[in-house]
Amino acid sequence: MRYLRILLYPDPAALHPVEAALAEDETVHRRAIHVVKSMPDGSLVMLAEIEGDLDRYREIMAAEPTVREFAVSGVETGYCYSRVEATSLTTQLLSHTESESFVVEMPIEYTGDGGQRVTIVGQEADLAGGALDLPEEIDVELLSTGPYRPDAAGVFADLTDRQREVLETALDLGYYETPRQATHEDIADTLDVEGATVGKHLRRVEATVFEKYVR
Repeated sequence: MRYLRILLYPDPAALHPVEAALAEDETVHRRAIHVVKSMPDGSLVMLAEIEGDLDRYREIMAAEPTVREFAVSGVETGYCYSRVEATSLTTQLLSHTESESFVVEMPIEYTGDGGQRVTIVGQEADLAGGALDLPEEIDVELLSTGPYRPDAAGVFADLTDRQREVLETALDLGYYETPRQATHEDIADTLDVEGATVGKHLRRVEATVFEKYVR
Protein backbone atom coordinates (compact mmCIF):
# COMPACT_ATOMS: atom_id res chain seq x y z
CA MET A 1 0.00 0.00 0.00
CA ARG A 2 1.29 3.46 -0.93
CA TYR A 3 0.34 7.08 -0.55
CA LEU A 4 0.46 10.18 -2.72
CA ARG A 5 0.68 13.58 -1.12
CA ILE A 6 -0.43 16.29 -3.56
CA LEU A 7 -1.34 19.96 -3.71
CA LEU A 8 -4.46 21.01 -5.60
CA TYR A 9 -4.86 24.49 -7.04
CA PRO A 10 -8.37 25.00 -8.47
CA ASP A 11 -8.95 27.57 -11.18
CA PRO A 12 -10.36 30.63 -9.34
CA ALA A 13 -13.15 30.82 -11.92
CA ALA A 14 -14.29 27.31 -10.95
CA LEU A 15 -14.31 27.81 -7.18
CA HIS A 16 -17.47 27.32 -5.17
CA PRO A 17 -18.97 30.75 -4.37
CA VAL A 18 -18.14 30.29 -0.68
CA GLU A 19 -14.50 29.48 -1.54
CA ALA A 20 -14.35 32.50 -3.82
CA ALA A 21 -15.70 34.81 -1.11
CA LEU A 22 -13.21 33.46 1.44
CA ALA A 23 -10.35 33.91 -1.01
CA GLU A 24 -11.15 37.62 -1.22
CA ASP A 25 -11.43 38.08 2.55
CA GLU A 26 -8.27 38.31 4.68
CA THR A 27 -9.97 38.15 8.08
CA VAL A 28 -11.03 34.50 8.09
CA HIS A 29 -10.05 31.30 6.31
CA ARG A 30 -10.47 27.57 6.32
CA ARG A 31 -7.70 25.47 7.83
CA ALA A 32 -9.01 22.04 6.85
CA ILE A 33 -11.97 20.00 5.67
CA HIS A 34 -12.64 17.09 7.99
CA VAL A 35 -15.75 15.67 6.34
CA VAL A 36 -17.31 16.14 2.92
CA LYS A 37 -19.95 13.99 1.28
CA SER A 38 -22.53 14.25 -1.44
CA MET A 39 -26.23 13.94 -0.67
CA PRO A 40 -28.92 12.33 -2.86
CA ASP A 41 -30.38 15.75 -3.68
CA GLY A 42 -27.06 16.93 -5.15
CA SER A 43 -26.00 19.05 -2.19
CA LEU A 44 -22.79 18.67 -0.19
CA VAL A 45 -22.46 18.24 3.55
CA MET A 46 -19.18 19.51 4.96
CA LEU A 47 -17.41 19.96 8.27
CA ALA A 48 -14.66 22.58 7.96
CA GLU A 49 -12.11 23.82 10.47
CA ILE A 50 -11.92 27.62 10.38
CA GLU A 51 -9.76 30.38 11.85
CA GLY A 52 -10.01 34.15 12.22
CA ASP A 53 -13.05 36.39 12.44
CA LEU A 54 -15.77 33.78 12.84
CA ASP A 55 -18.52 36.42 12.80
CA ARG A 56 -17.30 37.40 9.34
CA TYR A 57 -17.44 33.74 8.34
CA ARG A 58 -21.07 33.65 9.47
CA GLU A 59 -21.78 36.74 7.38
CA ILE A 60 -20.27 35.15 4.28
CA MET A 61 -22.25 31.94 4.75
CA ALA A 62 -25.51 33.77 5.46
CA ALA A 63 -25.14 35.98 2.37
CA GLU A 64 -24.43 33.15 -0.06
CA PRO A 65 -27.57 31.74 -1.78
CA THR A 66 -25.92 28.37 -2.43
CA VAL A 67 -25.66 27.71 1.32
CA ARG A 68 -28.78 25.87 2.44
CA GLU A 69 -27.90 25.66 6.14
CA PHE A 70 -24.89 26.13 8.38
CA ALA A 71 -23.76 26.32 11.99
CA VAL A 72 -20.51 27.79 13.32
CA SER A 73 -18.96 27.03 16.72
CA GLY A 74 -15.92 28.60 18.37
CA VAL A 75 -14.42 32.05 18.94
CA GLU A 76 -11.14 32.64 17.09
CA THR A 77 -10.87 29.08 15.85
CA GLY A 78 -13.71 26.69 15.37
CA TYR A 79 -15.74 24.51 13.04
CA CYS A 80 -18.49 25.05 10.53
CA TYR A 81 -21.08 22.46 9.58
CA SER A 82 -22.74 23.33 6.29
CA ARG A 83 -24.93 21.95 3.54
CA VAL A 84 -24.33 23.71 0.24
CA GLU A 85 -25.29 23.33 -3.38
CA ALA A 86 -22.57 21.54 -5.33
CA THR A 87 -20.80 23.09 -8.29
CA SER A 88 -19.83 21.21 -11.42
CA LEU A 89 -16.24 20.97 -10.21
CA THR A 90 -17.06 19.63 -6.73
CA THR A 91 -19.43 17.09 -8.27
CA GLN A 92 -16.71 15.91 -10.65
CA LEU A 93 -14.17 15.61 -7.85
CA LEU A 94 -16.43 13.59 -5.57
CA SER A 95 -17.57 11.35 -8.43
CA HIS A 96 -13.93 10.76 -9.35
CA THR A 97 -12.88 9.72 -5.85
CA GLU A 98 -15.94 7.54 -5.38
CA SER A 99 -15.37 5.69 -8.66
CA GLU A 100 -11.68 4.89 -8.07
CA SER A 101 -10.04 2.22 -5.90
CA PHE A 102 -8.17 4.61 -3.65
CA VAL A 103 -9.24 6.64 -0.63
CA VAL A 104 -8.70 10.27 0.30
CA GLU A 105 -7.37 10.53 3.83
CA MET A 106 -8.96 13.30 5.87
CA PRO A 107 -8.49 16.06 6.72
CA ILE A 108 -7.79 18.00 3.54
CA GLU A 109 -5.56 20.88 4.59
CA TYR A 110 -5.53 24.42 3.18
CA THR A 111 -2.21 26.10 2.46
CA GLY A 112 -1.43 29.79 2.72
CA ASP A 113 -1.30 30.25 -1.05
CA GLY A 114 -4.77 28.90 -1.81
CA GLY A 115 -3.85 25.26 -2.32
CA GLN A 116 -5.36 22.17 -0.78
CA ARG A 117 -3.01 19.50 0.57
CA VAL A 118 -4.44 16.02 -0.01
CA THR A 119 -3.22 12.52 0.91
CA ILE A 120 -4.42 9.64 -1.28
CA VAL A 121 -3.93 6.02 -0.18
CA GLY A 122 -4.21 2.86 -2.25
CA GLN A 123 -2.45 0.11 -4.15
CA GLU A 124 0.38 1.24 -6.40
CA ALA A 125 -1.47 0.23 -9.58
CA ASP A 126 -4.51 2.27 -8.55
CA LEU A 127 -2.45 5.34 -7.70
CA ALA A 128 -0.58 5.13 -10.97
CA GLY A 129 -3.92 5.12 -12.77
CA GLY A 130 -6.58 7.68 -11.95
CA ALA A 131 -5.32 9.38 -8.80
CA LEU A 132 -3.89 12.36 -10.68
CA ASP A 133 -6.40 12.30 -13.54
CA LEU A 134 -8.34 15.29 -12.25
CA PRO A 135 -10.53 17.86 -14.03
CA GLU A 136 -8.61 20.36 -16.14
CA GLU A 137 -9.75 23.20 -13.85
CA ILE A 138 -7.31 21.90 -11.21
CA ASP A 139 -3.53 22.15 -11.26
CA VAL A 140 -1.81 19.32 -9.38
CA GLU A 141 1.61 19.35 -7.73
CA LEU A 142 3.08 16.11 -6.40
CA LEU A 143 4.66 16.62 -2.97
CA SER A 144 5.72 13.12 -1.97
CA THR A 145 4.96 9.45 -2.40
CA GLY A 146 6.05 6.24 -0.73
CA PRO A 147 4.94 3.26 1.35
CA TYR A 148 1.94 4.17 3.45
CA ARG A 149 2.43 4.44 7.21
CA PRO A 150 -0.17 5.53 9.78
CA ASP A 151 1.81 8.73 10.36
CA ALA A 152 2.01 9.58 6.65
CA ALA A 153 -0.51 12.38 7.08
CA GLY A 154 1.20 13.85 10.14
CA VAL A 155 3.72 16.60 10.50
CA PHE A 156 6.30 14.62 8.48
CA ALA A 157 3.91 13.84 5.64
CA ASP A 158 5.61 15.99 3.02
CA LEU A 159 9.10 14.56 3.55
CA THR A 160 10.57 12.35 0.88
CA ASP A 161 11.94 8.93 1.81
CA ARG A 162 15.48 10.34 1.55
CA GLN A 163 14.65 13.28 3.80
CA ARG A 164 13.17 10.91 6.38
CA GLU A 165 16.33 8.80 6.24
CA VAL A 166 18.55 11.83 6.83
CA LEU A 167 16.33 13.07 9.67
CA GLU A 168 16.21 9.67 11.37
CA THR A 169 20.00 9.35 11.11
CA ALA A 170 20.44 12.85 12.53
CA LEU A 171 18.23 11.95 15.48
CA ASP A 172 20.02 8.63 16.05
CA LEU A 173 23.43 10.35 16.09
CA GLY A 174 22.32 13.11 18.44
CA TYR A 175 22.40 16.00 15.99
CA TYR A 176 19.44 17.64 17.76
CA GLU A 177 20.72 16.99 21.29
CA THR A 178 21.94 19.82 23.54
CA PRO A 179 24.85 20.03 23.30
CA ARG A 180 24.93 18.72 19.73
CA GLN A 181 26.48 15.25 19.50
CA ALA A 182 26.98 15.03 15.72
CA THR A 183 27.80 17.21 12.72
CA HIS A 184 26.67 17.19 9.10
CA GLU A 185 29.85 15.29 8.30
CA ASP A 186 29.03 12.58 10.87
CA ILE A 187 25.61 12.09 9.32
CA ALA A 188 27.13 12.16 5.82
CA ASP A 189 29.67 9.47 6.74
CA THR A 190 26.88 7.21 8.03
CA LEU A 191 24.83 7.65 4.85
CA ASP A 192 27.84 7.75 2.49
CA VAL A 193 26.92 11.16 1.05
CA GLU A 194 28.45 14.65 1.07
CA GLY A 195 28.09 16.92 4.09
CA ALA A 196 26.56 19.61 1.90
CA THR A 197 23.88 17.13 0.83
CA VAL A 198 22.98 16.46 4.46
CA GLY A 199 22.73 20.19 5.13
CA LYS A 200 20.45 20.69 2.17
CA HIS A 201 18.13 17.86 3.23
CA LEU A 202 17.96 19.01 6.86
CA ARG A 203 17.14 22.57 5.85
CA ARG A 204 14.26 21.32 3.70
CA VAL A 205 13.07 19.03 6.50
CA GLU A 206 13.11 21.86 9.02
CA ALA A 207 11.34 24.27 6.66
CA THR A 208 8.61 21.71 5.95
CA VAL A 209 8.03 20.81 9.60
CA PHE A 210 8.21 24.37 10.93
CA GLU A 211 5.77 25.59 8.28
CA LYS A 212 3.14 23.18 9.63
CA TYR A 213 3.61 24.29 13.23
CA VAL A 214 3.58 28.00 12.33
CA ARG A 215 0.48 27.56 10.17
